[in-house]
Amino acid sequence: MVSLDDLSSIIRDVRSLIDDAIIIYRRIRWSMIRFANNEPTIANNWVTHETAIYIAKSKRYLTASLSIADINIIKNKVYELIKELSNIPEDEFYVPLTHGEKPSQLIGKYDNRIERETDKLIDGLNDAIQASLGEGSQRNAGAMTFGVEERYYVDSAGLELEDSVSFVTLTIRAFIDDLTATSVSISNTLDGFKPRIAGVEAGHLVRLAKDLPEERVSSGKYNVVLGPLVSGHLYGVMMAMWFNAYSVITEMTGISKSDIGNSIASERLSITDLSNDPNAFGSESFDYEGNKAMNVEVIRKGVLTGLLHNNRTAVKFGTISTGHAVGNWLRPRPRHVAISTGRLSNDVEAIAVELGNGIVVTNNWYTRFQNVKEGVFSTVVRDAAFLVRNNKLSARVRGLRIADSFRSLLRNFVDSSREARQVYWWDSPLPGTAPYVLIRDLNISKGTSAEP
Repeated sequence: MVSLDDLSSIIRDVRSLIDDAIIIYRRIRWSMIRFANNEPTIANNWVTHETAIYIAKSKRYLTASLSIADINIIKNKVYELIKELSNIPEDEFYVPLTHGEKPSQLIGKYDNRIERETDKLIDGLNDAIQASLGEGSQRNAGAMTFGVEERYYVDSAGLELEDSVSFVTLTIRAFIDDLTATSVSISNTLDGFKPRIAGVEAGHLVRLAKDLPEERVSSGKYNVVLGPLVSGHLYGVMMAMWFNAYSVITEMTGISKSDIGNSIASERLSITDLSNDPNAFGSESFDYEGNKAMNVEVIRKGVLTGLLHNNRTAVKFGTISTGHAVGNWLRPRPRHVAISTGRLSNDVEAIAVELGNGIVVTNNWYTRFQNVKEGVFSTVVRDAAFLVRNNKLSARVRGLRIADSFRSLLRNFVDSSREARQVYWWDSPLPGTAPYVLIRDLNISKGTSAEP
């Protein structure tokens, strides 16, 4: 088993050969229970190992990733990278490894009951299925994952860090004939895991769809309410692609450095990355450069207030790293995107009254980009979607895509629900805290459904 001392020993052995060296090792013990037709169908257990290596000398750097727990293989890879360094050009973004405040472990991220009291997790899964059936679904399918991740960090500056995080996720998809609806529950602790609520929502949404006639809608612009799974997905993608400083420097985003301090969105919209919030699923205490992960308010009431930084981009902007070297050393990434809450109701039927006329979308997948810099995307509407007419749900709709841009999500943001919840499932780009979100004049197009 790889230990912090093993990794530190490698760094000490090569210290005279390099300028900077970093090794990050992750060990993940996790399980998955899949279920279909209201019954568990398969259970698997895994231990996975991920090692990331960064080696730099004379403004040149190389990285490597390994999926193995053999310390000798890790050591050999480090020496291999050192030998190859002289064959690559200098990196214009290179900065020496530096640290600010030493990170401390986030309290509340590890709950040993996730591994020790698995019977309670299984009971929770059964509760979710029964709750969905109680709302009117015929059958349910999905997956529950749970486990513990341990992470070690060592570098040539002498910094050594470690932390542990537990996790449990549930995705439940409810069916009535060929109609479907999806809900989720995610948490780092057993107390925060609320599977029954997910089951109730999935069953309720599919029952609503079943009780309505089906209609076709024409392509065009509609006032659209995005459910938490959709808003979390789309604003998460936006944060990752547009609001990191590397994308600004390389002009791969629709915003620029001069936009900081200026309005770029509706004044009702605020977005924050909760990388250092112990209650946020996906948050961490430190990044791939050993810097403390920070919460960053990117948009405050429509005004661009900050960007995500690593050491490289921070030097270019004359600031400090926000601890967002996440999974790599080049492009800063968010960990948990939180969208501001507003004044809308918290359930679909009440929202329909407030919407008047438009469409409600509860889930999406297959998001693709036509132009990353302009943020032009399309995404397939999945599961229950509703046509709202005269302040009520009037029909279910299928075979639609959202085909618009990040600018519409920013500028045409009207309001959000009074409550938000944490969401994440296998097609999500990253976890988030997401409310229902109302977007004005969002472009909807008809397309072939990608539903299985």
